[in-house]
Amino acid sequence: MLRRMDFARLAEALGGETLAAEAGGRSELAPFVLRSGTGPEVHVYPELEEGACVGAVFAVLRADAAETPRIVLRAEDALDRGAKAVGLNRELQLGDPAFDAAVYVESEVPDALVAQVLAEPAARAAAVALVRGPAREVQLGEGRVTARLSAAQLAETTVAEALLTSLRALAAAMAVPKDMPTRGELVRRRSVGHIFVIAFAWLVTLGLAVLLRPPQVLAWGPVFGALGLGGLLWGVVLIPLGLILRGAPDSLRWFTLSAAAFLLTTPFAGMKLALWANAALDRGPEVAVRLPVQLVDRSETLVLVDVVGLEVGRTSTRLAVPMDRVLGTLPKAPGSLILTKRPGALGWPWLVDLRP
Repeated sequence: MLRRMDFARLAEALGGETLAAEAGGRSELAPFVLRSGTGPEVHVYPELEEGACVGAVFAVLRADAAETPRIVLRAEDALDRGAKAVGLNRELQLGDPAFDAAVYVESEVPDALVAQVLAEPAARAAAVALVRGPAREVQLGEGRVTARLSAAQLAETTVAEALLTSLRALAAAMAVPKDMPTRGELVRRRSVGHIFVIAFAWLVTLGLAVLLRPPQVLAWGPVFGALGLGGLLWGVVLIPLGLILRGAPDSLRWFTLSAAAFLLTTPFAGMKLALWANAALDRGPEVAVRLPVQLVDRSETLVLVDVVGLEVGRTSTRLAVPMDRVLGTLPKAPGSLILTKRPGALGWPWLVDLRP
């Protein structure tokens, strides 16, 4: 991180004119402005983290772009290329090989208008120089053109000077189309139906994972097997999720976030559905057996018992039996209890009831 006075030294090294610090702010962290003859001014702001300066944001103001929605230009990486190759992401191509290969464009602005903004070769060349050089990401619109440098980059004044040259060139060469929609207009046009569909589907899986109460199976193996089926269900959910979210420049990001959200619920929902189906579809006979047990704990909703001889190769098996499956009154220290079980439609024996 930059030391306290480093931001002030940066202003001095670049020939900046310090702006007034806000009330209560530290003067050594006050923003400054860089002037270059007839060229555009560049305002430089400290990026603070826990009171320390960890970087700086360089902004060229464009008053005529105050209502222009944000356009993000960043370095294209392997994930971007992979997402485009499988049809998940869709990115505007401007027909400039150097620009299209180096720069990834993210924006809700219509493609034709983005092409107008970057129509000048000088604007595209400056963007390539920025994302391949110091900045890695540049934002256009909302009244400014901005880029960021980290504290490590600011240690070299030449890096900041190279950024300033390309940032000024991009700000001067970019165009602001007259028919560019405002941010508010884009918000009103934005389709949100798919968001409600995804949210509803996630709430359904959450409800199944939390509320569904399948009967108790009589071994741990079926539980892990059912959890594996839940994992397969998560994989199946990813297919329609990708189909719904595909077609935007940032589809991969939203697909990853949505997939992570479903990963928290879908495997458990699938597990409980499998265990429920194992019991609901079971047409096998009931078998009642008396086995030695040890009562571990009981509450108003649950009885915890260790059953001896239930599984081959195991001394005892611990079962958590809901009270609605307990028939009669259990003694405080039962030596044995009757377990009524069925074989299960999927071959997973499950508990019908427990009684004295």
